[in-house]
Amino acid sequence: MHFPESAHAVSLRTSPTRRWVVTLVSLLAFVLAPQIGHANPVVEPVAADPTVIRDDDGAFYMFTTADDWGNGRGMHAMSMFTSFDLVDWMYVGDVFDELPAWHPPGKHAWAPSVHEVDGMYHLYYSLYDVANPCIGLATATDPAGPWTDLGRPVFCAQDVGIEGTIDPFVWDDGTNLTMLVGNFKGIHAIPLTTDGTAPDGTPIQVADTRFEGPFVEYRNGFYYLFVSAGNCCNGGNTAYRVLAGRSTSLTGPYIGRKGDDLDDGGGALLLAGSDRWAGPGHNAIVADDAGNDWIIYHASPRYDITLPSGAQRREGLIDRIVWSNDWPEIGDGSPSSTRPELPDIDVPVKVSLALDPLTSQQVTATVQLTAAPDRPYTGRVWVTADAAEGGPGETVFGPIEVNLQPGEIREETATFPAPPGTSGGQFDLYAVAGTTPTDIDEFAPYTASKRRWRIPHRRPGRRRIHRGRSR
Repeated sequence: MHFPESAHAVSLRTSPTRRWVVTLVSLLAFVLAPQIGHANPVVEPVAADPTVIRDDDGAFYMFTTADDWGNGRGMHAMSMFTSFDLVDWMYVGDVFDELPAWHPPGKHAWAPSVHEVDGMYHLYYSLYDVANPCIGLATATDPAGPWTDLGRPVFCAQDVGIEGTIDPFVWDDGTNLTMLVGNFKGIHAIPLTTDGTAPDGTPIQVADTRFEGPFVEYRNGFYYLFVSAGNCCNGGNTAYRVLAGRSTSLTGPYIGRKGDDLDDGGGALLLAGSDRWAGPGHNAIVADDAGNDWIIYHASPRYDITLPSGAQRREGLIDRIVWSNDWPEIGDGSPSSTRPELPDIDVPVKVSLALDPLTSQQVTATVQLTAAPDRPYTGRVWVTADAAEGGPGETVFGPIEVNLQPGEIREETATFPAPPGTSGGQFDLYAVAGTTPTDIDEFAPYTASKRRWRIPHRRPGRRRIHRGRSR
């Protein structure tokens, strides 16, 4: 990944307090060593209605519904995150720094859907309205933006003669564009013009009024329609859940595993709430480098379900999809039930970051680097705190030169003052491996609190990044 130069510079300065622990392991030992399973959530405090795309350089980007995180930084106008491995994510900004002029006052952009055509990224989004909800469009040459809005709706409900036109998903077959939309008024497939900026045909209903949040995956001759049912945001009582059906045609009929039609009360239940997690839903699907499919979705922790802003806490989770007789299955059907499986992503070096409990406003951090088993790694490692305006800020430790043999593990421990935090007393740290602050190969985030010690969280930080070298 490559960080563009930014207005807030990141300096690299040497930390005075450090020690090295170096271990060389054999290739066999590296392969057989147990992996630490991902700890859902992978994005917090909010990642509602996530959609994910992979850039040509291999980096993943996630886009989410507008929300106030409750951290004193106000409303985020569709947040953007990036990751190398689908588990550790970094916040890299918002789609809109200023809302487009055509947006009605008080209306926030929901449920983005992103796809790429000939090097141009198209981000469709929803503007909810009870009477006449609309679909908007922004484009960019880079998935991290900057994004340019179309300046008008692609269409609104009254333009296409149906209700509930939010939660867009666009299917591109290489010749035609079709948008699926729906919010408990039926899921409809709507043909678009070749440039994707207007409707170009009659809507076709493909699923009934129980559903919203459509997502389509194609596999082995079938289109699979994933949809969410129930109220997403009814606190601990939410019954939000994911169902699916399949069809040999994009426009249906979509039939569930028991032979029942999604447009007539049917559908196969894939994911529902548990004792720990409420309301899993509004999913996207992405493949890892081994071809395994992963479902990314939001769910609410029952033990901490409301943000300081008053909004429901909808964190980002990930689980493995297993295909059995051409039907998707997700663990035992509950959130985080496929742990400890991890996405299989080829990275040149793995990075982890651990913190000891805060003492007298001091932080003791341990960074571990593990080279890939099949090749050496040369670069630098450092630790940064996030900047208040977004992105990694001042370097609090490092940089340290590293030259690792295949499978070599190296640790660094350092003590430094706790950096400034948000209004809630939290601060983010990032262990970064790369060559310079603008050329990054991998990172590991960590969220801590000055007010009390917290269980480690992988909450992303803030800034646009790009891969520094090929993998």
